[in-house]
Amino acid sequence: MAEKMYKKLNKRGGMSIPASVRREMGWEPEDAMELEVTQDNRLVMKQYQPRCVFCGEMEGVVTISGKGICKGCLAIAARKGGTDGPER
Repeated sequence: MAEKMYKKLNKRGGMSIPASVRREMGWEPEDAMELEVTQDNRLVMKQYQPRCVFCGEMEGVVTISGKGICKGCLAIAARKGGTDGPER
């Protein structure tokens, strides 16, 4: 996602995150987020506890290329050999 978006802070200082961005990032409502302000005054936001992008599980999740995957789904992917086709 390389598209720029512009959002205003609301009267309470909050801001909504567009659904398209949440889907792209794999974020669900009520996910815990980690906020960090860098030395060059940038805000970095990421999931505090990643969720599996396939089943939504939050336990035993590892992050690969910025996406969470649980051990169960990782095992299924390993058995399928990483193919995108239907289960055999």
